[in-house]
Amino acid sequence: MPIADPSRPVGEVGDRPTKIAILVAGMHRSGTSAVAGMLHLLGCDLPHTLMPPNSFNETGYWESKSVMDMNDELLSSAGSTWDDWRTFDARWYTSPVAGKFRRRTQRLLQEEFGDSSFFVLKDPRFCRLLKFWIEEIEKFGAEVRILLTVRNPADVTLSLERRDGIAPSTGYLLWLQHMLHAEVASRHMKRAYIRYETVLTSAQMVAEEVSQALEVSWPKRNSVSTDMEIDEFLSSSRRHYRADDAHFLRNPKLSHWIRESFALFDRWCRAEVRATDTETLDQIRTAFDEAAPAFSKTIAVGVKATKDLGTARKMLTEREGQVAALTDTLTEREGQVAALTDTLTER
Repeated sequence: MPIADPSRPVGEVGDRPTKIAILVAGMHRSGTSAVAGMLHLLGCDLPHTLMPPNSFNETGYWESKSVMDMNDELLSSAGSTWDDWRTFDARWYTSPVAGKFRRRTQRLLQEEFGDSSFFVLKDPRFCRLLKFWIEEIEKFGAEVRILLTVRNPADVTLSLERRDGIAPSTGYLLWLQHMLHAEVASRHMKRAYIRYETVLTSAQMVAEEVSQALEVSWPKRNSVSTDMEIDEFLSSSRRHYRADDAHFLRNPKLSHWIRESFALFDRWCRAEVRATDTETLDQIRTAFDEAAPAFSKTIAVGVKATKDLGTARKMLTEREGQVAALTDTLTEREGQVAALTDTLTER
C-alpha cells in the first residue's frame, strides 16, 4: 500500500478531494435525521443498511444501523452508553480493545459505502466519538467535513423525555456534554453549524450556506425537482416542540453553562463568531468535566430511579389496557348471556 503524501490531505488529487464524507453530528432529537435526508436528496450517498423509520422518526433516520450498533458496542466497551452525560474516557483509545474496533470500522465503511466518492454518515453518538470516526474515515481515504445541528435544549429534553423517559434535568446534561465535546473534537476541521428550525423553513438557503462553509458542490443542487423533493420531505418532518429561544435564555432556573453555550452555538449558526468564543467554551467544558465526578453517582442513582419508575408506569399502562380489554370482553359476554336468556324465556 503506498504511503500518503503528508503534505496533502488524505484522499486529494491536486486540489480536489477524490472522496468526501460529510459527517452529521448533533445531540439526539436535534434534527440530524432531517439534515441527513436533505443531504441525500442533494446528492450524497447513503449507507446500505439504513435504520427503518418508526413512530418517533416517521420519515426515517437516514443512518446506518450497522454503524449505530457498533457505536453502542464501542461505548459499552468503554463502560459507557449512548445516554451517558459524562465525558468519554480518552484512555480507551490506547487500550487493546481499540484496535479491534478500528479494524472492524474499516470493514464496515467498505461494506456501507464501497467506492462512493461523496457520502453522508450520521449518528448522534458521533458527538462523543468524533476523534475515532474522523481518524477512521480519513484512513478509509475520504476527507471529512463536519455538519453540526443545533436545536433549543428545551425542545431536545422534552423529546427525550417522551421517547426515552429521560428526565429533563438529565437531558440538559446530555445536551451540554454532546455539544461541547463535538465542538472541541471538530475545531480543526472544515465544519458548519446549522439550526434545525432553519432547515425546516429555509432548506435551500441552508444548503447554499453549507455548500460554501464546507467547500462542497451538491450534485443535484440546481434541480427544480430536487427543491420540490426537499420541501416535501421536510414538510413531513414532525416538529412536536417549539420552545421560545429568548424565554429559554432568560430562564434563571437553568444553568448558565447551558444557556451561554446555546446562545453561542446559535450565533455560530448565523456566522456570528467572536474571538473569545472558543475560550468561553473551553472554560465551560473544563468546569463541567471537573464537576462531573462530584455528582455523577447521585445523578446516576436518580436516573436509575427515573428509568425504574418509567418501566413501572409502562407496566401499569399495559395492565390497565389488559383490564380494559377484559372488561370489554366481560361486558360483551354479559350481553350475550342476556340475549340467550331472553331467547330462552320466549321459547
